[in-house]
Amino acid sequence: MPIRTHRGRTAVYRRFWGWPVRSPKHLAGTLLALVAIGLGLGRVLPDNPGGATSVAPSISADRKAGASRFGTGPRSGPADAGSARKPPAPAPSAPAPAAALTVARSWVNGFLTVPKGITAARWAEQLRPYTTDDLFPQLQSIDPANVPAAQIIEAPRTVSAGASSAEVDVPTTAVVLRLLLVSTPAGWRVASYERAG
Repeated sequence: MPIRTHRGRTAVYRRFWGWPVRSPKHLAGTLLALVAIGLGLGRVLPDNPGGATSVAPSISADRKAGASRFGTGPRSGPADAGSARKPPAPAPSAPAPAAALTVARSWVNGFLTVPKGITAARWAEQLRPYTTDDLFPQLQSIDPANVPAAQIIEAPRTVSAGASSAEVDVPTTAVVLRLLLVSTPAGWRVASYERAG
């Protein structure tokens, strides 16, 4: 017989929603059923409902694990180049001087040159001609084993430039390094670096 009055419907709803709290057994059974439904939905539904996939560079394990200044840790090989997304190159305000771009390329080339068995002091020393006195002590504290195995793949590109400083991106097979170069009496020198993007 159909329920025709509001009072009758309310009683049915109250009876239905009140069932889980009527006894501890009902409550436990209801909670277990909700957990089972949640786990079932978690397995059935995809992890990325929008279909977007995040791209993360793979890391080869041919070097000791550790954290470098720009967050890569172990050495990454040239095979990783295709898997990492390149950040878009911002439109430069003015081109950096050619001398600054040359120093940027030389510094990154020296940074990525890690002969087997080189000490931290010798590795940092090859960067001294292109580095400011403020940055050099920080370079001496880096373990060369944490520098990714990479090569420069494009010419350095200007991010921003002024009369006495310039920001330059240098794309490599592992990461894009962003350098801050400053003009000193000795010429252009790298004052800081970071991973771009």
